[in-house]
Amino acid sequence: MKTNGNFLTSILLVFAGVFYTSCCPLNPKLNSVKTAHGNTDWHINTAEEFLTGKDMNGNNMASNYCPDTWTKSHMHVGSTNTNNNYYDIGKVTSGKDCDASSGIDQSMLFFYAGHGNPTTFNTLGNSATLPSMKLGNCDDKSHGLLRYFWQCSCEVFAHGPVNCTGSTEAYTCPEDFDGSADSYAMRNVYERWGPVLSPELRMACGSSTLAYCWETETNKIWDYYNNQGYDVADAFIWGLHRLSYNCPLCITTGGISKSTTPLFDQTFTNKPNPSGAYLHIQFLSGFASNVPQFHLHIPELLPVFELIPLPWPEKYKRETFQDKEGWRYSGTKLKVRGIPEVKINNASGSVYIFGERMFEDGAKQFGESKYLDMAGKFLREQGWTEKEVSEPVGQKMMLQSVPNTGKRTEPIQNEQKNVSITFNRVIMIGRDTVKTVGEGGKVVVQLNNDGSLYNASKVWRPIKGKIRVTKSKPYEQAFAEAIKQVGEQKAYKLENWTWGYDEYAGNVEQKELKAVYIFYFIPVDREKAIDYPPMAIKVSAHLE
Repeated sequence: MKTNGNFLTSILLVFAGVFYTSCCPLNPKLNSVKTAHGNTDWHINTAEEFLTGKDMNGNNMASNYCPDTWTKSHMHVGSTNTNNNYYDIGKVTSGKDCDASSGIDQSMLFFYAGHGNPTTFNTLGNSATLPSMKLGNCDDKSHGLLRYFWQCSCEVFAHGPVNCTGSTEAYTCPEDFDGSADSYAMRNVYERWGPVLSPELRMACGSSTLAYCWETETNKIWDYYNNQGYDVADAFIWGLHRLSYNCPLCITTGGISKSTTPLFDQTFTNKPNPSGAYLHIQFLSGFASNVPQFHLHIPELLPVFELIPLPWPEKYKRETFQDKEGWRYSGTKLKVRGIPEVKINNASGSVYIFGERMFEDGAKQFGESKYLDMAGKFLREQGWTEKEVSEPVGQKMMLQSVPNTGKRTEPIQNEQKNVSITFNRVIMIGRDTVKTVGEGGKVVVQLNNDGSLYNASKVWRPIKGKIRVTKSKPYEQAFAEAIKQVGEQKAYKLENWTWGYDEYAGNVEQKELKAVYIFYFIPVDREKAIDYPPMAIKVSAHLE
């Protein structure tokens, strides 16, 4: 009897073990992140900078990066031919996306940096294709746990027509998608990425257009999320957005109500997507109204300015704030978001104000001029107005939805999620109006569709005076310095360039304000972007 009992116990344990190993953990570890690079050029540094703000040599490159409290891992360093680590075993027998050490489907967030195009992306010697991928699927074959897939590559998320009004670049207008099957003339991100998304995956994000993937992009992503309080999807899209034709995009599954989808995640979560019968995307679109134009004349002499922290706002001098880790937080908190209404950085004096989300599917929206007026009124109420400031630039975050059936039986729906109004700092040097570049030198007001405040920031260090005056570096000399950093120079052409004073994000101290040139290089042959991805080169504008 005892022997039979032991035998029965053993059988039960075996069955229990089989049952346990065939089941996935309920969720990935909260705030766990893995990165990988598809190429060992600057993209390997981008993957590292996303995590630590440092390049592979340990040099400090970015002041904003993945929080130190998160569990971080940079995978595939020193590896080759890694496409199987992106593939699902349910799609290909060699798929290892659930490998504990090298699989991309084993954390809450995965970030990739590397070369790509609409149909493939590089994986350190070979390439990966979407039909072999399935993300976040927890079943008896694949123990996928991923919740957020973020990719910095050219055109892997291309959507809409190849030719867009007013743009010389491809796939810059996702709002003009007409429902056609995926092709060179009309890209369909729903068709390509819909089958890749398991119901549990919260979202996948990438670029519809050519993409610049430098430390500036990872710095901006985390600045928008950590400092400015932007939604998860908003932070990625604003972080990757650089020029007027650069169009990041996020896609998710959900029900007919857009507001209940992960595109409205205010913070990262390890919980599965509630999912639904629709595919939803989010992207950025510019206002049709004014966009300030700057004459790119370089003065003969360029001051280097001394900066001081922004003084404590008069509006909050009588309020109680709590000091914590270089920030001061107001005692009043938002009821729903649960965060302080105001925070101020000790090093820069930068001010961030937060409100509640107010979104209703299908609700009436205002005209662009009304939002511009509302943002201006907010600045006056806060005492944020400045004399040397550009005309406001408005941009709107857009949503688009289709049924997740493969059949387009309903009209394509576009709807506004929120709007952002940006006031850029300008500096007068003689008769020249010089703009600022970088994450600072801005007042940004993000409004809900009903005009109520969602997020606002003022990153604007006052100029105390001139430290010194230098001769300006001629454009030709600056361009020569920049082009030297481009590998195969014949494969690239200059798409655009700008210059201005480089002010940093609001979470760091900055004592000097210097001018820089920024050159944007793209491939001569756009079809070879996977071999020659865009490059953005920053060069000092001072002769010192």
